[in-house]
Amino acid sequence: MKKAGWVIFFIGVLFAGDRLIGWFFQHEVEKSQFRYSRMYRGEGKADIMIVGNSRGLNFYQPYMEQATGKKTFSLCYYSMPCEIATVLAEDYLDRYQVQTVLCEISIVEMSEDKLLPGFTTYMPYSKRIDSVLKAKVNDSWVTSQVSHIYRFNNEVFQRALFYRNHLDDDWFFDHTISERLAKEALGSSVEFKVPEKHVQDLKQLADYCRARNINIKFVIGPFFPLYTVKHLDLVKKRVEEATV
Repeated sequence: MKKAGWVIFFIGVLFAGDRLIGWFFQHEVEKSQFRYSRMYRGEGKADIMIVGNSRGLNFYQPYMEQATGKKTFSLCYYSMPCEIATVLAEDYLDRYQVQTVLCEISIVEMSEDKLLPGFTTYMPYSKRIDSVLKAKVNDSWVTSQVSHIYRFNNEVFQRALFYRNHLDDDWFFDHTISERLAKEALGSSVEFKVPEKHVQDLKQLADYCRARNINIKFVIGPFFPLYTVKHLDLVKKRVEEATV
C-alpha cells in the first residue's frame, strides 16, 4: 500500500507539473506579439488580410499599405498546411471586418502536413483548429489532451516565444537573390501536383468570404524567371474552376 501511495503521489506531481508548465507557456503565447496571438487576442484589425505559405511572405506589406492606403494583416507561415490556412482565415473573418482577402494559391501544392501538430499551440483558441488536428493528426491531438506541455513542443511555439516582446511585422521577404543562387536556378525545376482536397479547402474559404460579401482574390506570387514550374497553369485552372 505504501508503494502504491508513492506511485499515486508521483503521478499527481507529474500531472500538476504538466498543467502548471503548460499554463505558463500558454500565458506566454497569449502575450506574444506573434501574428496568431495578436489575431486571437483581438489586435489583428486590417483592411486586407493575406493568407498563404512562405510565398505569401513575398507580398511586401509596407509597399502594399503605401500603395493602397490600407492596413494589411498576414496569416502566412512557412509550408502552411492548407487546412490550417483555411480555418485560420475563417477564424480571422469571424473576428474582423476586412475589405479584401488575398490568398496565394501555391499553398494547394506546397502544403506540409508535418507542420500540423505545431498548431496544437493555438488549439485552445479555435474549435476549427481543434477539429482539423483531431481528424488529421489524431495521435498528436490525443497526446495534447493528456499532456499540455506537448502542445508547445513545436516550431510554432518557438516563433511565438521569439516574438514575445516585439512585433513580427518584419517577417517578409525583401532580399535580392545572390548571383550564385541565380546561376543555380538555371535549369532547375519543380513539378506541381494538384491535391483535390486542398482545392476544396480554397473553395471553402471562397464560399465563406462571399457569404459575407468579402472580396477574395486568388493570386500567384512571382517565381524566379529562370526557375521552371511545371503544371502551374493546372493549379490555376483547378482553383479557378472550383472558386468561380
